[in-house]
Amino acid sequence: MNIAYPYAEFPALSTHKTWAEINTGALRYNFRQLRDSLCADGCTPIAVVKADAYGHGALPCVQALMEEGCGFFAVSCIEEAIAIRGVCPPEKGEILILGYTLPEEAALLAQYRLIQTVFSADYAAALAAAAAEADVCLRVHVKLDTGMNRLGFSTLPDALAQTVDDICSLAGDAHFTLCGLYTHFARADEADEAPIAVQYARYEAVCNALEGRGVNVGMRHVCNSAAACRTDRYHLDAVRLGIVLYGVMPSADCAPLVRVSLRPVMRLCTRIAHIHELAPGEPVGYGGCWQADTPRRIATLPVGYADGFVRAFRGARVSIATAAGAREADVVGNICMDQCMLDITGLDAAVGDEVTLFGDAPERLSALAERAGTIDYEPLCLITGRVPRLYI
Repeated sequence: MNIAYPYAEFPALSTHKTWAEINTGALRYNFRQLRDSLCADGCTPIAVVKADAYGHGALPCVQALMEEGCGFFAVSCIEEAIAIRGVCPPEKGEILILGYTLPEEAALLAQYRLIQTVFSADYAAALAAAAAEADVCLRVHVKLDTGMNRLGFSTLPDALAQTVDDICSLAGDAHFTLCGLYTHFARADEADEAPIAVQYARYEAVCNALEGRGVNVGMRHVCNSAAACRTDRYHLDAVRLGIVLYGVMPSADCAPLVRVSLRPVMRLCTRIAHIHELAPGEPVGYGGCWQADTPRRIATLPVGYADGFVRAFRGARVSIATAAGAREADVVGNICMDQCMLDITGLDAAVGDEVTLFGDAPERLSALAERAGTIDYEPLCLITGRVPRLYI
């Protein structure tokens, strides 16, 4: 079987028509701000670098964070974890897999000294059996489902006793070393803190019950970016820092509660490839959804939904670096697979001018997300491998 990942064979050229500029200095700054503000009294910052560091490029980001002293990373899958081990040896940092790993890969988990999340009794049994067959002992963090209803041992009152029994059994298994217990807040990015309190109470009930049974759960962590930034009430032994590392607020509701200043890490850029005059009554793009009412000047950009600048961003406002300074323009017509168009009527824009799609100001990314009916995370993660990342 041959396995290939998209765009892996692309050459590294010296010039680019569309690119994502990644400012590792801003990433370092954000980490320092968050660490110094949130991680007092032995609380460990866990840098979440899943999804290729939210589209920013995991390996360069991990290297930059390690140089700032970060020694704990979280990813979604074993493929991400093994890739990161290439720049982060075990003596330099821990790597926690937050998602599902096939039990058959138990030997790889041990080989790369990874920490695997265990989220159910059935999964624990299957993973322990595979570890026994491979003759390895796996380090694990147990995940509790306190209200996200995605992955985790149930913490509902009628399931609490069984969950405690199951985790006690797991902790006593010779093929596991239990070194952490965590949960994930489903609504920490909302203004109301009440849902966080409900979930934390469920988490705490399991912790107390396990302590009563003599089980040392190891590292306790419950906070994602939103919860970590809004209050130190739930910081415990570690906090998981995801979207905020990259200078993006978890949500508009959460932004006023975040107590640190952050800098955007990614700037998505392209260049004007073509300019033409559009006669009144002429449409632009597929479907003719935008039509000129007067003579207009149209610029074509070499970026489209195959790059991650999706059709839902139609009508977005972008910034053009003209010879006379920055100018604003709107995307008109449907965004194509590889191109999109701007109305630059009245602007002194020229072919070759640099265009910033987002990243020059936090509100531009938020405006894109709002236009698409989504959250700020998604435009970052949508940027495809066809777009080179340039690290500054």
